[in-house]
Order: sequence, then C-alpha cells, then structure tokens
Amino acid sequence: MKIYEDRIALDGRYGLALQIHHLKPRPAKPYFHWHHQLEISFAKSGRAEYMIGDKMYDVREGDIFIFNSLEPHAMGVREGDEITNMVVRFDPEFVWSIENNLFDVRYLKVFFERDDGFSNKLEQSHPSALEIRRLLLEMEEECRRKPSEYALMVKIKLLNVLVCLIRYYGYPRNGQEPKYVRKQAIARMNQIADYIDRHLHEEIRLETLSGLVHMNTSYFSVFFKKYTGLSPSEYIMKKRIYRSIEYLRATDKTILEIAGLCGFNNVSNFNKAFKKVTNKKPSDFRTEAIRPRQRDEA
Repeated sequence: MKIYEDRIALDGRYGLALQIHHLKPRPAKPYFHWHHQLEISFAKSGRAEYMIGDKMYDVREGDIFIFNSLEPHAMGVREGDEITNMVVRFDPEFVWSIENNLFDVRYLKVFFERDDGFSNKLEQSHPSALEIRRLLLEMEEECRRKPSEYALMVKIKLLNVLVCLIRYYGYPRNGQEPKYVRKQAIARMNQIADYIDRHLHEEIRLETLSGLVHMNTSYFSVFFKKYTGLSPSEYIMKKRIYRSIEYLRATDKTILEIAGLCGFNNVSNFNKAFKKVTNKKPSDFRTEAIRPRQRDEA
C-alpha cells in the first residue's frame, strides 16, 4: 500500500518521484515490474525479499538497492513480516546540469556499467551506504515539508547520493576520462524507448528506429547499445517478454493471445524467447487466481 508520494516535474514531465510503501504478505505472487526511470530502494523498517531477475535477496531495515531500466524486480513479504520501503525513481534528465546543458555520464555509470560481481544490494556497513541512508531521509523530509526551493534541494541531495554510489562501486574505472553527452542524446533514447513501448505488439524494424533519430542503422546500433547495454533486438525481446509476464499474471488470456499481443508471430517463437530470457515456461508465471479460458499452449 502506498502511504506517501511526491513528484517533482521536469519541464512539465516526469522528473523524480519519491514514494513510501507499506507492504504486508499477499496471497498472489509478487509482481515483477520495470520502468524507464532509474530506481533507488531503501528499507526504512521491517523485512521482506527482493526478486531481481533470477536472483533473490533478503531485505532488512536499512538495506539499499539500485535498479536500472532493464531489470525486472519484485518485492515479496513473507507471512508474519511487513516492510516500510522508500522508493526514489528518477529520469536521467533530472540530473542534467542546468548551467551548461550537459549530462555527466559518471553519475549513472553504476546503473549501466557493471562487472560480473555486481550486486544490486549495498552492504549496510559501508560508509557510502551510511551516507546514502542519511541523504534519502533528508530528501523525504524536504518533500514532506516543501520549504522554498525544495525541488532544487532534492536534486542536490540526489546528486550526492549518486556520487556516494560511485564511491561504493569503485568508479571511475580503467583510468577513463570523464565523458559528457548533450541532452539530445538522452532525449533520443527516451524517444526510442517510448516508441518501442507503444509498438511492442507490432513488427519493429531497425530502419524505423534509426529513422526516428535520423541515424543510419550501423551508427544507431552502436548508439543504442552504449546507453542500454543491449542491442536493439535484445532490448525489444526483453521488453516483449516482460510485457507478456504482466499479461500472464493479471489476465486469463491464453498463451497464444499473449504471444500475439507482445509481437510474436507464433507460440513456438514466443516460448523459445521466453525460455531464453527467464529460463522458465510462460505457464510458470500464472498466478493461482488466474484461470485461462482454455488450456495454455506451452
């Protein structure tokens, strides 16, 4: 149950949202979700568990997690437990520099440039984690009290949080020089992501995506992977599979219907892609409360 929310707009659009949720055990399976925004999750009290892809993490009071825009995740609460959890979601545009109209990618490296040992969960005792908890609580206080220029103060504190994450994860790496990209690059990525979301049920051609941002297909593929870590085809397939999981959990549509709604031309291709992304069958994601109208073709 959401018990508090404050949103800070950026040029009239989504910028940052700070939410407080109080969760108790539910009979339904946890709901996997993902979003364009980047997310920082902070357990203010209680205990639960996070499912992130195929990984499971225990959640205790004081734990901090980070998620990028490609990671499906779900919080579940065991019987006898409950949790009060703060979630901060923000669009990358929110941390652009007002002064020079540039975006410093160092702030967001921890969300996209990761090694094999990466963990979404921060170690509680690390000095950076202690500082992040303090900053998140101060952001909440600013949002609740709304003093003069509170939105600017929230942005300043978020930048401090991101610097603490850089220190925690040991960036920058490999002695690389800082890189800067203009707003136009991130705006293009948002445009592409929006188009993909709206057309997942249709054929999406590389030529169409590259044409949206006036690039040739070769340069577009390099550009896209730089900001997502995936090729366009990999990104589209993952988005389609996670969209299908929403249908599996929330509707009684058959596997055949869901495959079509998510852009697959036959059930066989859908099942192969589903297995590749989740290592499970579509029927494994049916909630007990949902009864398909006819037997799933899985």
